[in-house]
Amino acid sequence: MNRSIKKLLLFALLVAVGITILFVFDLRRFTPENIRDFILSFGVWAPILYIFLYTVRPLIFFPAIVLTLSGGYTFGPWWGTLYDLIGATMGACLAFIIARTLGRETIERWLGDKIKKMDDISEEKGFKTILFIRLVPLIPFDVINYGAGLSKVKLKDYALATLIGILPGAFAYNYLGASFHNFSTEFYFAIALVLILMLVPTIYKWSKKKKKLANIKG
Repeated sequence: MNRSIKKLLLFALLVAVGITILFVFDLRRFTPENIRDFILSFGVWAPILYIFLYTVRPLIFFPAIVLTLSGGYTFGPWWGTLYDLIGATMGACLAFIIARTLGRETIERWLGDKIKKMDDISEEKGFKTILFIRLVPLIPFDVINYGAGLSKVKLKDYALATLIGILPGAFAYNYLGASFHNFSTEFYFAIALVLILMLVPTIYKWSKKKKKLANIKG
């Protein structure tokens, strides 16, 4: 069996696994309340299930923000953030390995030309680059996951940069999810955190544009 056929079979298997997960766990009803009730129905295994769902999430491109809010709503801001970091990092690494295994042609069928933004990540600056684009989310989360797998960055650098880089966002959204239980001062504080986080890319683009104009004038 040649390599192309193996890649095609692996691609088909991943799609099948994703569809199976979607229907078996009934993630079509993707509200934080429904996901919370479903996860808690597993009792002591609830954290393991949550981490598993986050790990396989890239296979079906399920919205990461919904699972993150659900984590905070289910486990609280601190445990939710911890489980989020574990699951999201494992999921990001899974997508990275899949992309590196399947190759560019297959991944482009999923993401189109969006991954071109990730082409220039070098092995030497891989950690710093991944850390920056995680902290300043200029590129969609899953595009980074799959696109980085086609770059020269090392898996260990990618994993560590992802773990550190997603921490602020993980905490902000888990805190927001936890505040759904009681729409008090905590809820508005959580909204403020999320808004600040969402403004980071805009502020970065603005400062970069301003610096560019200043260089032109200078």
